Amino acid sequence: MTAYNKVYSHLGNQKTRYRRTLLAAAILSSIGTVNAQQTSPDDDAEEDGEVVEQIEIRGIRASSAENLATKRLSNAIVDAITAEDIGKFPDKNVADALQRVPGVLITRNGGEGSTVSIRGLGPRLTLTQLNGNYIASSPGAPSRSFSFELLPSNLVGQVEVFKTPEARIDEGGIGGTIVVHSRKPLDMERNSGAVNLEYTYADVTDKYEPQLSGIYSWKNEAEDFGVLVGYVKQDRLNRSQSSVVNILNSNFRYSELRDGQPVEGGATGFSPQSFVQNVIEEDRERTGIQFTTQWRPTDNLELGVNYFQFTLGLDSILHQLEYPEWHNNPNYWTDVSVNAEAEYVVGIDYSVGAGGTEAIAQIPRINGEFVREESTSDTFDFFATYEADSFEIRAVAGHTESEGGPTEKYRSAYYSGSNVSNTNASRFYGWRFEDKSLITYIDPAMHQNLLSGIGGQADIGATDSSFETGTQEEDYAQFDVDWFADLGVIEAIRFGAKYRKNGIRRDTRNTFYLSPDFDIAAGEAEGSIDLDDDYSRNGGIPLLTDVIADQPLGNISGAINTNIFPAVNWHRYAEILNQNFVRYTRFEDDFVYEVEEEIFAAYVQADYQWGDFRGNFGVRFVDTTTTTSASDRFVYALDRSDDQGNPQPVSVAIQRDTVIVDKEQTDTEILPSFNIVWDFSDDWVARVALARTLARPSYNALGRFQSLVYRSAEWAADSSSRPDFNPLIDREGWTGSGGNSTLKPETSDQFDFSLEYYYGEGSGLSFAYFYKEVDGFSVPLQLDVQRNVPVREFTLQNGNTIAPGGDIVVTDFGTTGNGGNATSKGFEIAWQHFFENGFGIYTNYTDNEASSAEVEQDGEIVGERPFVGSADYSFNLSAFYENEDFSVRASYVETGPTVGGQSLLTLSSGETLNFYTDTYDQIDVNASYNITEQLTATASVINLTKSESYAHVGNDTKDRFLSNGYGGRRFFVGLNYRF
Repeated sequence: MTAYNKVYSHLGNQKTRYRRTLLAAAILSSIGTVNAQQTSPDDDAEEDGEVVEQIEIRGIRASSAENLATKRLSNAIVDAITAEDIGKFPDKNVADALQRVPGVLITRNGGEGSTVSIRGLGPRLTLTQLNGNYIASSPGAPSRSFSFELLPSNLVGQVEVFKTPEARIDEGGIGGTIVVHSRKPLDMERNSGAVNLEYTYADVTDKYEPQLSGIYSWKNEAEDFGVLVGYVKQDRLNRSQSSVVNILNSNFRYSELRDGQPVEGGATGFSPQSFVQNVIEEDRERTGIQFTTQWRPTDNLELGVNYFQFTLGLDSILHQLEYPEWHNNPNYWTDVSVNAEAEYVVGIDYSVGAGGTEAIAQIPRINGEFVREESTSDTFDFFATYEADSFEIRAVAGHTESEGGPTEKYRSAYYSGSNVSNTNASRFYGWRFEDKSLITYIDPAMHQNLLSGIGGQADIGATDSSFETGTQEEDYAQFDVDWFADLGVIEAIRFGAKYRKNGIRRDTRNTFYLSPDFDIAAGEAEGSIDLDDDYSRNGGIPLLTDVIADQPLGNISGAINTNIFPAVNWHRYAEILNQNFVRYTRFEDDFVYEVEEEIFAAYVQADYQWGDFRGNFGVRFVDTTTTTSASDRFVYALDRSDDQGNPQPVSVAIQRDTVIVDKEQTDTEILPSFNIVWDFSDDWVARVALARTLARPSYNALGRFQSLVYRSAEWAADSSSRPDFNPLIDREGWTGSGGNSTLKPETSDQFDFSLEYYYGEGSGLSFAYFYKEVDGFSVPLQLDVQRNVPVREFTLQNGNTIAPGGDIVVTDFGTTGNGGNATSKGFEIAWQHFFENGFGIYTNYTDNEASSAEVEQDGEIVGERPFVGSADYSFNLSAFYENEDFSVRASYVETGPTVGGQSLLTLSSGETLNFYTDTYDQIDVNASYNITEQLTATASVINLTKSESYAHVGNDTKDRFLSNGYGGRRFFVGLNYRF
């Protein structure tokens, strides 16, 4: 039996404290004792071989060694990230740290890691848990993807990434499962903890901002009762900048022009309908609270309570310049440039006098959005463990809930010109796509002209408010038994059951600013308060001269390449609204959906050991009952015109109704898993894993309300003679779109293999191959579906009576369906090496090949959809130096081209293109210096390289600009006091 087999052989049948000690022993064997401190055991605590020494992990080498030891001793394919010290995680954000794990990709929001995907599968297919249970996070619209922006890294002790499942682990992650572990008081020294004070500065904000965190752990002298409290407070202003094509389709196709004249033989290409340049200022206030108790009333029994509260305030202001297609005609054009190969318009120049007489230019339009928003997450659970010589029983019960979304949100807009005063603030402007950038230019006099009252007409139609809010909660209870059997090769039988009941609610709201003398009570009684009562429809929009910023926006990065950025002072705009109007928020009862899931799971798993082989096999049974409730909207298009051909009033021609519809379905899945590990020498480990996994559909695809439209025979007849007649839409019968309550979970049959070589002190090399065959992948579809809807009776103008409803067929119903099969396969290579002189290196490379998902309809393959979120490859390289007083680490990450959603752009060849994010790389640097044994100075730079993101349309060329963005380069300087 090898040395590590001897260590592992104790993991299944000794007490918890002893198991932790064995892991610590493995770490010590990897790194020596330079960066791991060992406390002296109590003289009377070593009875019956029960060792209770504590190993404290401190520093880069020690945490990296623990990561490697966790990987080596696991029965599945697992990677881990461990805190370098109490309250000191390797990165400022948990998602940022996870991106350094082989096969892990992250998406960013405001420069911070937000969501995580594993091995080429999107964030929805990754399950994230806190201490083995689901944690609710609802930043507005509910999602199955965990928002890592909510989770302060200072409260995290370790994160495990399970790339292959075990029957005992909750289902829900086809890509993988992330388990975040918090600290517990009985695992820490008595009266220990840390306080961290840090200041941060970003180049895009030019502000210095504080953040404070602390963690304190106490236990009594008997070490059988302890309390741990943690607190994090961060104030941070993010100022992300981007240029984005926000509307793109095949409706706008132009040919080359020079000096207003067509170019003979010139190319023709598609042009964006609209693009924008954005500066988003987010005032992020993040707080985190942890309270944990542990009590061991006997040597065998442990009881405890966890409480976590995370809050993220996200007030924001959007500054935006928009360039729509309104002036794409000879009255404004001087030049049009086209990339013939890409079939894409790459530049247009405009002048108000291009048509011979001066026209009024409404472009660029100055847009803005003002948002006050907060997301909260609260989790409470009770846990109990009973340990005996031959078995262990664990129980946990808890509740997690979150809510999020704006409490106030509105948008407004001003044209550059004015049809009222017949003036232009900007007499010329233009744009071009060049070198992965959008370059715009505006008349330099525009800002001064607007200050002087030239141009600047308010766009009433773009002044409104609409926003989503969401709630999410789950009750859970779990019971597990580990029986340390003596059944030959079977070392342990694990079995258990878990009950979960979760629910989400998504609703839409509108905020109106009403006149102070408006009778709100009477309006509510009549149900008549709407946009017509808002300040924007009653002459209340402030004059641009009263709210325009004194100076154009400054501190603009290369992501926004323009000569001038006029903007509104949105704080001043808000002051005027609040001083002169009464804010009123209306709940929209016809834009609501709810999803409730009742899940029962049971499992049995056997851990085995035979010679140099170990592992587990088991099966998990999952039964899910899903109930959806939505405010389905019905539109009845009855009669366009009367008998004389005159148009009918809209109130007569079209009737509307909203009905709350409940739907229920049950799904049962059997999920087997098999893991085998071969420790075939002291240094080599080989693994094979086979499993079936599942992921549940997105809440939006599952529960979104339906919009069904009925068109009568009279409506179809009236429409047939109109120039805008569309035979697919304007025919008699039902059409519509909405969620699909019959969606089944996606399942994946997967195979994994890894080969790992461990050598030297904390050093190792590994190779892994993965293959996932995903069935029932969720894709957008248009289907003919059967529905049962309420019967409504109408009498038309010609005297005919119709009664649409009952059992109906909805043609071309736009929804999400379970498509055909798709595969994701690839390999990972990782290497970690410690040099004797204090230097070290960690690097990994992941190659991913994801096929397109087949779209299956009525048993036939009707198309394909790429795996959204899959990247061709990812590469990480971290190099560090560490001694007893000083440490520094530089980390480089590179993510290859990543597939995005499908566009509405169809080339002349008939090919419809997807969006793609180009290769992205970034360098971060972290350093620390131990002033004393307790006090450490820290410094970090995030995005040292000032990297920008870039996305394009189609993967045949990178010349079809879609977007680029910059989240900033951020500096941190702080002090960490450890006691």
